[in-house]
Amino acid sequence: MKNLFTVVIAGSQYLLHPQKLGTIEQTINPDALIPVTLLTTSEINSDVDGILDLFAAVDDVFQSDFGGILVEKPEKDNTIGLVQNIVPRSSRTVVRLQRSEVEDRAEGDAPGFRDLPSGPYFLHGPNLYQAWRLYDDVLDAFTFGVIPNSINGTDDGYEALSSLSDNGSFKSIAVPSRLYHAAPSIRKPLSGVRISITDVASLKGVRTTMSSRAWTELHDTEATETAKFIESLIDRGAIIVGKTKSSQFDSGREWIDVEAPWNPRGDGYQDPGGSAAGAGASVSGYDWMEYAIAQDGFDGIREQARVHGVYSIRPSAGAILLDGWQVDSQNYAAAGFSSRSLKDLLKVVQAASNMTDDSVAFPRRIIYPSDFASVFEGNQALTDKFVATLEHFLGIQADKVSLSEIWDSKPPSEADGQSLEEYMRQAPFSSFCADFYHQYEDFRRSYKEKLGRAPYVEATPRFRWGVGENESADDDRRHRERIEVFKTWFAENAMSTLRGSDSIMILPFGSHHTVHYRDDLPQTPSRIDGIGPGTLAPLLGLPHLIVPFAQTTYHSRVTDRTESRPFSGSIMGPAGSDVMLIQLVKAAFEHAEWRSQVDAGRLAFPEGSNAE
Repeated sequence: MKNLFTVVIAGSQYLLHPQKLGTIEQTINPDALIPVTLLTTSEINSDVDGILDLFAAVDDVFQSDFGGILVEKPEKDNTIGLVQNIVPRSSRTVVRLQRSEVEDRAEGDAPGFRDLPSGPYFLHGPNLYQAWRLYDDVLDAFTFGVIPNSINGTDDGYEALSSLSDNGSFKSIAVPSRLYHAAPSIRKPLSGVRISITDVASLKGVRTTMSSRAWTELHDTEATETAKFIESLIDRGAIIVGKTKSSQFDSGREWIDVEAPWNPRGDGYQDPGGSAAGAGASVSGYDWMEYAIAQDGFDGIREQARVHGVYSIRPSAGAILLDGWQVDSQNYAAAGFSSRSLKDLLKVVQAASNMTDDSVAFPRRIIYPSDFASVFEGNQALTDKFVATLEHFLGIQADKVSLSEIWDSKPPSEADGQSLEEYMRQAPFSSFCADFYHQYEDFRRSYKEKLGRAPYVEATPRFRWGVGENESADDDRRHRERIEVFKTWFAENAMSTLRGSDSIMILPFGSHHTVHYRDDLPQTPSRIDGIGPGTLAPLLGLPHLIVPFAQTTYHSRVTDRTESRPFSGSIMGPAGSDVMLIQLVKAAFEHAEWRSQVDAGRLAFPEGSNAE
């Protein structure tokens, strides 16, 4: 492990990335960590104050203290200076950067000094290092922060940060200056974008914890490879800033082995949920974070998008490969994206999944099933407003249907007279639990062989493993046969699931009527039977977009005042319509003069905005 130096500048904590980038000829102070700004000769000869003001406006790492000393970077056709110069062009001290050919050969993996972007850096002795700002993880959203061992994109892996806030209360998450990264390009569409990834995805050089003490007892070494999808994000220019907490085995809800993340919305004491709670908290709570990527199954990142009031999408089946992920189910798991902006969500989905095909037309039919209608008038009224906004933009009326009634009028022969509810009561959840149970067979066996006892497992994953264990091979076969029957029936009678079809389906995904606080006792684990709004997309392999668009109020027993929490709608589209769904909602919201982005912190929207 490399030595990492931290320093406080004007009240903010910084980390020096350990990779040396260059030297100056004469040391200013051999013992100090000195903030400096690297500029080209032409920049120093121009409006320095204007350049530094621009840096401060666009970059959260740069601040005025970096502008006291300038490091001059000779431009391409200029020779390297050999001595320190106090230049009359500026009232600031200006030193010139130099590197010898010997150093260039010794550190061939480092970028050439002429390639170093202008921006904030640190001098430690005569040596130049990148400046990474450390943010306090006050919401406990991260398992840990990470930094790359090499800043030039080589496959040297990552190092987990052990840095804490000044008072020692919180973990620190490091982010590099935005000025270090070129504008997005065709080759690097995610250049400089900050992304958090779920703990269940492998990242070379750091551990996967699964929020389980038993898991880390058995798997006590760092990953030797990065998950392929995460590697593709890095290749496209993304900055991985840390691993967010997933609940135990990405399925628990009790948060026994690790502390649950904090939900920033409302009174700050709302239940953060399970599964991808860290991903939801990292995007909804921190304005310095842009994207979160986590697993989605029966209750993954889509559920956290609802709880935390951020935009999220579960992609079409097969759009993202999960090699290197510790998934809960090979049949139901997918990688999901979250962001505070529809525009940003569109950007990352297009870049990360290569879904840039704009030829998918907006739908000509909106299907609005009554089967999932809320029994609470306020929730139903908001969902109706969401549907009306899409209707007005598309110029069509939604078809209000009942899936149960369609089933009764056109039942598949295999149902043998059973209703939709009866036929599909057990199949989805039982088949998921069977997958989940068998995914961790090696873990349970290896743990017992090594430590002589069964591993501790929280109540929810233990319950689900119990359901899966009791599923015989014949039971599992029958459940999967029923799912295939349902998929065929749905595509032929409810909504075409084929790529290019012209229908979308509205699925209610608003907040629960009951307010759940983080100090409420966890609910007893139970089955998730039947077909619900969260079940359809995993069963059918279709994209599912979650869209916060309003806020509802409640009286908080914590703050003893009225608080707001986000309310979401959702759309499921045919295969391959991922990009179209985001474009559709973005355009419809703009047409309705609704916001298509949410704020970080207590309120997703300013009071009185959007559909409240």
